[in-house]
Parts: sequence; C-alpha cells; structure tokens
Amino acid sequence: WAIKAAEAGKHILCEKPIAIRHSDAVEIIEAAKKHDVFLMEAFMYRCHPQISKVVSLIQDGAIGKVKVIKATFSFNTDYHPEERLFDRAFGGGAILDVGCYPVSISRLVAGAATGKGFEEPIELKGMGELSKETGCDLIAAANLRFPGDIIAQLSTGIQLEQENIVEVCGSEGRILITHPWLPNIEPGVPKVILIRDTESDFEEFRFDGLPGLYSYEADAVAEYIEARQVPSPMMSWEDTLGNMKTLDWWLKEVGVIYE
Repeated sequence: WAIKAAEAGKHILCEKPIAIRHSDAVEIIEAAKKHDVFLMEAFMYRCHPQISKVVSLIQDGAIGKVKVIKATFSFNTDYHPEERLFDRAFGGGAILDVGCYPVSISRLVAGAATGKGFEEPIELKGMGELSKETGCDLIAAANLRFPGDIIAQLSTGIQLEQENIVEVCGSEGRILITHPWLPNIEPGVPKVILIRDTESDFEEFRFDGLPGLYSYEADAVAEYIEARQVPSPMMSWEDTLGNMKTLDWWLKEVGVIYE
C-alpha cells in the first residue's frame, strides 16, 4: 500500500516497521524517490523532545564513554492465533511489532556516541520463544555490539511482563528514560534522568505538560515534507533501511525468516 500511495503521488507516513523485510523497505523507498513524495517511517517517539535531549547529553559527554545500552519494550496479551499479531504473514510477532523500538533506540544512541546520526551493529546474537502453532516470535532477546565497543541488551515480547525503559550506561554515569516509547500518553511524567557517580547525584529533565506525542510527529511531517524525508534523530530513509536490516538479522537468529 505504501508503494501504491507513492504511485498515486501521495505523501506517506508509514506505520512502523515500514515492511516485514529489508528488501521490501528498499522497494518502498525507491518508489518514494521515483514519484517524488515524502516518506517517513512512523516511529513517533523519535520526534519527541526527550529524544533530542538524550542525544545531546550523550554528544556532550555527560556520561563519559557510552558502554552499554539497555532497551525493553513488551506487553502481555492473550494468545489468539487467528489474529494479525500472531500471524507471520502479516508481520506478527514481538520483534516486528515492538522489538523494532529497542533496535531503533540502540542504533540512535550508538550513533550519538560515535559522532553519527545512527550506527549499525557489527555483531548480533539473539534468542527467543516461538509459537508452536504459527511460528511467530512471542518473546525475544538480543545482544548487539556496535563500533566503539558499545554493547546493547534488548528484549521484547507480546506475552511478557517487564518494565519498558531505556538505560544508557557510560564510564562516568548513566541516563534513564522512564517513558521511552509513549511519553505523555502512558501514566506518569516522562523523565530523562542523568545519574552521575551515585544515586544521590542526579539531574532530572521532566517532559510533562507537553502536547500529545503524535503532534510532534505531525509537525515533523509538515516541516520536512518539501525535503521529502526527515533528519536524525527522526527516521531518515537510510536510518529506516539500517533498522530493517538489523530486524532481519534478529529474526533470523530466533528462527523467523521471511523469504
């Protein structure tokens, strides 16, 4: 449908992940180029001001050298094999549904730490639990290594209870994002907490009282529609392709392959 929209000359804000495999994402982006339309993968959290704050803290050396990135996103739902969420043909499973978020933030943070808009992993080891009936991934975890000896620990699930947070650990402190994916939607005040040597030495950046999360995404589309794509830390086309390539890798590691 994204390709059909491009062929019709329509600008596109495409739900994440943009496709179920990297090769399909390439085709969508080529269609956007060919028909000269705006295209953005709708990772709405990337447009929220807390993400720009995290990137600037890392770039300014607030926690020293970035060592480890921890990112989780999961929810616990009943098993219904007939629904899209559990159907591989329609992009079901944890990695594509919500695991794409931890992948995207780890690549963004690694990029900020190495002086780039984003970075690609050079090593990935993954494991997971697959549905015996449909073959989709119910729970998955991965360890990634990025240039600069940065390690990322990611986990996701559609039948898993865990706290959804992001933590960036460095040589001189750490950054905690309390509401990384749905700030100003989930209960509680979104905060970026900079913790230095001890738990008592911290700085808190609050993001309460802000417009709705999706309004930032809409503003990004409006601002950059003439440029046809958005810059980092939002999802540029190159960033989208890198994310899809990493998702392909993780899926293969857990035994889910889209030919």
